[in-house]
Amino acid sequence: MAVNVLYLAVWAILAAYCIYSAHKYGAILYLLGGFFVFMFGWRLADTIITDVSLFSGTYGIIFRAVAAVFLVVVLVYYFLLKKNRGH
Repeated sequence: MAVNVLYLAVWAILAAYCIYSAHKYGAILYLLGGFFVFMFGWRLADTIITDVSLFSGTYGIIFRAVAAVFLVVVLVYYFLLKKNRGH
């Protein structure tokens, strides 16, 4: 239980920091903030719903697929930004 609370705190802090900093550093942090909100919500649901493990079986596959899509979108957006800025 303590580990779940630690993960919840980490995802919530990262999400808040990314969303707060997005106005200064760019829209990519909104995407990352959304990803961390998703991670927070999934972990919170796993903590609340004790009779089903959301990190194994079909739910685990759904979690990994959504996380992979989020990360691919963020990477594509990052490389497009980098390419357009000429760095």
